Amino acid sequence: MNTLKTLVCALTLGAATMVATAPAQAAGDAAAGKAFYEKVYSGNNYAQSAGVNAVGCVSCHQTNPKQNTRHIKTGNESGPMAASAGWRDPDTNQPRYADSQKTEKWFKRNCNGVLGRECTAQEKDDFIAYMKSQ
Repeated sequence: MNTLKTLVCALTLGAATMVATAPAQAAGDAAAGKAFYEKVYSGNNYAQSAGVNAVGCVSCHQTNPKQNTRHIKTGNESGPMAASAGWRDPDTNQPRYADSQKTEKWFKRNCNGVLGRECTAQEKDDFIAYMKSQ
């Protein structure tokens, strides 16, 4: 009976350890996020609507994510992308990326416009890791 108890405890501890470390694994790769941020794509909806050959994140959000951003077509400003820049949402006064629903909304919209598809969970994690490292 003691052997069974020990085995159950070990399995439970192992499962708890896996759950505890999962967020650290899902934190994203800042270097991959930087490469994703700087890449431009041709033939996408945003490029076609702006009358250019290719666009990517940097087309609207600047090469330096600490600078203010300006949409390539509308010219609207939306503040710096880097978390360290201290931009706060004018509607909620929350820091960028604090509202997961708004973050998902913008990922869905921009990924579909630039990539022609939704971003993967890994792409999102990498992107946010890069922005939080800036």
